[in-house]
Amino acid sequence: MEKFLENDAFFTGVALGLFLYQQKVVAAHRAREPLIIGEDLYYLETGRERLERAIDEICR
Repeated sequence: MEKFLENDAFFTGVALGLFLYQQKVVAAHRAREPLIIGEDLYYLETGRERLERAIDEICR
């Protein structure tokens, strides 16, 4: 039983960690701010935003 509880706590911790990380990604996207992972910088955009930017670049 103890091993089951240890596994359950581990999986709960992993699920919570993923949820918190997901919230960080969503918040960065909504604020239109970069997402920083380690020393790398990422910008997130929707498919519509990417298409708009691509069309703008082509039409220049």
